[in-house]
Amino acid sequence: MFVQVLSLTILGVCLAALFFIPPAYAQADADFMARAIPLAIKSQRSTTVPASVTLAQAMWETGRGKHPIADANNYFGIKAGSASGENLVLGPIATGWVWAMTKEWNGVRYVERRERFRKYASMEDSFRDHGLLLATAPRYANAMQAVDDPREFARRIAAAGYATSPTYAADLIRLMDAENLYQYDLPRNDLEIVAQSDPTEVNAGEIFQIFFDVKNTGFGTWSPAADYYLVSANENRFGAASRLELQQLVPPEHIQRWALTMVAPTMPGTYSTAWQVKHGGNNVGRELKTRVIVKAPATQSGWFLAGAVALAIVFVSAGWLFYQRRERK
Repeated sequence: MFVQVLSLTILGVCLAALFFIPPAYAQADADFMARAIPLAIKSQRSTTVPASVTLAQAMWETGRGKHPIADANNYFGIKAGSASGENLVLGPIATGWVWAMTKEWNGVRYVERRERFRKYASMEDSFRDHGLLLATAPRYANAMQAVDDPREFARRIAAAGYATSPTYAADLIRLMDAENLYQYDLPRNDLEIVAQSDPTEVNAGEIFQIFFDVKNTGFGTWSPAADYYLVSANENRFGAASRLELQQLVPPEHIQRWALTMVAPTMPGTYSTAWQVKHGGNNVGRELKTRVIVKAPATQSGWFLAGAVALAIVFVSAGWLFYQRRERK
């Protein structure tokens, strides 16, 4: 009986260990993700490497931030060179290197090896170097053609030899799916309207100008060569060109001003003019809209006033004549 009770107790402890996350570890994980998410997004904005993949790699390589390599702030297992010290490569961001043990797949089994790993001044520098490595190293050029598909991107960096594990891509994808890390990926194309013309009040037939200042909030750089442009989205373009070509590069977080010169219509009224930024025929963000208030021409107002005054004089004169005739009688 004692043995049965002891066995059940041990089983209960084991199950609790499996399903209970100690508060200290839970807090550490939350703190790691709070720091890692903005760094991954920042990396995607500057390098186009999917934030979801960056997060999955950092989580996988460090056990959710608990075990970055020694005191090296290395969250991605990026090596500094071979164990022999040949071809030592630190890159432009690492401050040095450290020795650390790692497990490598040799085609048959995992073996422990002592390797040199890059050392960084901060967690942010580790994330910066990771994005730079994937974005610029020739071996990952094929992966950089799949930045719009995080799962395929993970497969391609694994195929390029980022890690020796034969299940590396599957492990990353399973983690991205389970944690929905895709929610942190930036769209390639998006914008934010940061300023625009107020509703414009003009005279009929008057030449005027409106503008829209939009920030590139996606991860892709807008380029004239890549077919980014502004197009009229309704019939009220008031003589402006129906399509305006982009004239300069607009990197992420930079602002583009679209200015349009127009001629007010002759009919008074309130009009809405709408425009849309496009990339190769696809919409980028929401429509850009403003109102144009057209006043009646000054000549029309003058004629109306003059006519009203003349009519009033006629009525007054007629009344006066009628009054004089009655007095004579």
